[in-house]
Amino acid sequence: MSTSTSRPPQVYRRGTWARITEGLRYGGGIGQWSWLLHRVTGLGILVFLIIHIIDTFLVVAYPELYDHTVAIYGGSITGLPTSWSMNGYYWPLRWAFRIGELGLIACVLFHSLNGVRVVMVDFWPRASLHQRVMFNWVLGIFVAIMIPVSIWVLLPLRHAPEMHSRVITSASM
Repeated sequence: MSTSTSRPPQVYRRGTWARITEGLRYGGGIGQWSWLLHRVTGLGILVFLIIHIIDTFLVVAYPELYDHTVAIYGGSITGLPTSWSMNGYYWPLRWAFRIGELGLIACVLFHSLNGVRVVMVDFWPRASLHQRVMFNWVLGIFVAIMIPVSIWVLLPLRHAPEMHSRVITSASM
């Protein structure tokens, strides 16, 4: 009698990408997506608060560094050693911070509107029967507010700030 060593059958395990896409395809509906968006916007607000606390700490500890940081938010890099040749106005930097501000506004707005919806579901038991309608209202109010806010936040990006446009025109003469 021959003794052959055979392995037990192995269970097929799908790849990582297939498991991730399957998780995103979860059929939880409106409840799943509102939960996910609420958590993501909460994390966005948390990231901003951490940056803001560090930024505000600079006011007390290193006031000159704070002024430099605020200038960076406006697209200006100043106060660096002249050998670095990076001093000046950079419009992509200003655009990036403006889009980040718009993202923060979107996070705060959606998180607060959806938070009101969650509170209504918690304190009004029959509201759970109307979650889809309530979430659609949240999305509608969110879009209705974000359209004019987006225009208001992004419109100033058409031109360089007044301070920098004078520097650009005087340098070109």
